[in-house]
Amino acid sequence: MTMTIAGFNLAETVKRTVLAGRIAGAGDKSKIEKAARAAASEGRVAIDCSGIEVMSSSYFDAAVWPLWSLADFFPIMTKVSAHVIDDIEIVLKANGGAAWCLTKGEPRIVGALDSTLERTVQEVVRRGEVSAGDLADLDRAIGATAWSNRLAALYNLRLVRRSKDGRRLNYVATWRA
Repeated sequence: MTMTIAGFNLAETVKRTVLAGRIAGAGDKSKIEKAARAAASEGRVAIDCSGIEVMSSSYFDAAVWPLWSLADFFPIMTKVSAHVIDDIEIVLKANGGAAWCLTKGEPRIVGALDSTLERTVQEVVRRGEVSAGDLADLDRAIGATAWSNRLAALYNLRLVRRSKDGRRLNYVATWRA
C-alpha cells in the first residue's frame, strides 16, 4: 500500500534530534505549525519523524499534539521509531486521542480508540469511502444516526476526512487520497 502525503521532517524543522521538555516544545510549536501549514495538501500533512532520537511525551503534548486541534487539519505521523511511539501514546491516551501512524507504508492507529470506533474506522478503511447510510445498510441493528455519530467522532479525532455530496456526508480515512 503506497501512500504519498505531503509533509515535513520534524527534526529538520526544529534542527534537533532530541525533543524533550514542555518548555522546548512550547518554543518549537509555532515553527512546527508553520511547517505543517506550508506542507499540507487538502488539510492532510505527514509529520516525518525520521531522525528523531527522543521525543518526550511533554514535548509532543506542547509542540506536536496541538496540530490535531486545528480546524480542517489532518496530521499523520510517519517513520516513527518504536521508542518514540510509546511517549506519543501516553499523550494520546491521556487526551482520549488517536492518530494514524504510517510505518513502512502500512497505516495503524496509535492512542485510545474504543471498540465501536475501532469497528467503524475498520469499515471506513475497508470500503474506502462511506456515509452513515452505507454503514446502516451493513448492520440494521445500528441506526444511521448512531453511525453518523461514530463517523463524526472519528472526524473529530482526525482519523477520517469528510466531504459533502448534497445532503450526504462521505467519509474516508485521513491517509487515503
